[in-house]
Amino acid sequence: MVLKGASILFAAVLLFFAMIAGSQAANELIPLYTLPAGGTVYVLGAGIVNVSNKNMPDIKLVQQAGSGTLDITRKMMQKDAQKKESFGIFATVDAFNAYKGNNEYARKPFANLRAVTFINSTELYLVVRADSPIKSYKDCKSKRIGIGAAGSTVSNTALFLLEQHGVAKNAFKAQYYSYREVVEGIQDNSLDGGFLAGGFPIAAYTELSTNFNVRIVPVDEAILKKLTDYPYYYRTVVKAKSYKGVDKDVPVMGFSVALHTNANASPDLVYKVIKNLFEHKTDYYAIHSSAKELTVQNVQKGIAIPFHPGAEKYLKEIGALKK
Repeated sequence: MVLKGASILFAAVLLFFAMIAGSQAANELIPLYTLPAGGTVYVLGAGIVNVSNKNMPDIKLVQQAGSGTLDITRKMMQKDAQKKESFGIFATVDAFNAYKGNNEYARKPFANLRAVTFINSTELYLVVRADSPIKSYKDCKSKRIGIGAAGSTVSNTALFLLEQHGVAKNAFKAQYYSYREVVEGIQDNSLDGGFLAGGFPIAAYTELSTNFNVRIVPVDEAILKKLTDYPYYYRTVVKAKSYKGVDKDVPVMGFSVALHTNANASPDLVYKVIKNLFEHKTDYYAIHSSAKELTVQNVQKGIAIPFHPGAEKYLKEIGALKK
């Protein structure tokens, strides 16, 4: 009788600790990596975290800013190796390169990277002071240009655009600066120009143009026509009067940004996150005008890597992907 009672007690203790472990696992913080503050991706990442945590008490996302896309993918790879979940928001061109092992990912590709959904379109501005002699990208030779964090989409795309205009990496003084450092460098004249990126309107540029006389350098139309060779890039225009000091339309380059996860992420978790985001998109839309680009029609925009099974399941349910 005593042994039977002890067995029941032992089983109860095991069940109690199992319940605690399950509760802890359910509430484990799951990182959502974004680019640094000052850009649209950071704001949209905060929106996804808020909408998720507000409506899914059993899931706790936490936003963590990385220094750039390379840093984000490396962090996600570490989580994947640990069989843990993570999410990251960055450009689809970098996702493709990481998945395939191209360029800076050649030594360490991320074959387990998976797409969840398109997030927003991003514009890239080369910003200079209003009285700057830099009228074209070609004028950047020998100049001090802030190009974003090393390994980031901004720096990679900036180098690509400059090279397309005949300005090689060794032909100008590249400074791997954050958005804040670019803004400060233009203001105190320690930089001749710098790149800012984000969904319209770009917060860092809005602030800079409101308090300082600056302008956006146009991308050469001949270069923009070549973008059809690169599926992740496209031509777009900064409309006249859209910012202080923009008196006429300015042609620039844009690229797609998406939400990604790792292959080892639970299909149930990914399904719940994307389902909740779409079902509460009104709350998400309120965070930034670019959030409204999250639509059923846009989910595949610019994405060239496999979707995660959890995301694929939900997107098929709403007709965004073919069954």
